[in-house]
Amino acid sequence: MVIRNASSAGAIDATASKPQSSAPAPRLKSDSVSMVDADRAEAVARAVRTNLGVLRTLQTAKVEKAIHAGNYWPSASELANRLVDDAEIDAQLQRTLGR
Repeated sequence: MVIRNASSAGAIDATASKPQSSAPAPRLKSDSVSMVDADRAEAVARAVRTNLGVLRTLQTAKVEKAIHAGNYWPSASELANRLVDDAEIDAQLQRTLGR
């Protein structure tokens, strides 16, 4: 096959294949990040840390008062269970708070 005249095929109009649209393309919303939730979480974590210290101090004072009054007689197994429970809770809170 031999092509003798390339101009006889005619030129292709590049604008003929584009659809005509009078409305501008809609703009997509951009992603955004808010630090409000992170700030709230940090405030809650601070409050929990503060309250844990206060609650522990109050509980310690209550037990100390009962010991001095002679009204506190815990069983050894109950005391051991509470110590282990407290240690597990403390470890979980430490992991959660990232300490």
